[in-house]
Amino acid sequence: MRVLFSAFLFTAGGMGAGLFLGIVGMVVFGLITGAKVDMSNAYRHVAIPVAILFGAIALVGAAVLEVRSRSARTSR
Repeated sequence: MRVLFSAFLFTAGGMGAGLFLGIVGMVVFGLITGAKVDMSNAYRHVAIPVAILFGAIALVGAAVLEVRSRSARTSR
């Protein structure tokens, strides 16, 4: 349960960070090109992939730490 909860928290944080970076990137791109940009691209092309990446890394990392913790407790 701890592994899934920590993966969920990192996924949510990754979504927030990715969305912020995507919006900033879209604003900068719009200022440079002078074109009107579609902010939904910040969700589709930045925030969701970043959230998936953060969640996957957190899931694997939390699982590895949990397995190490369990094996350390049983080997005492």
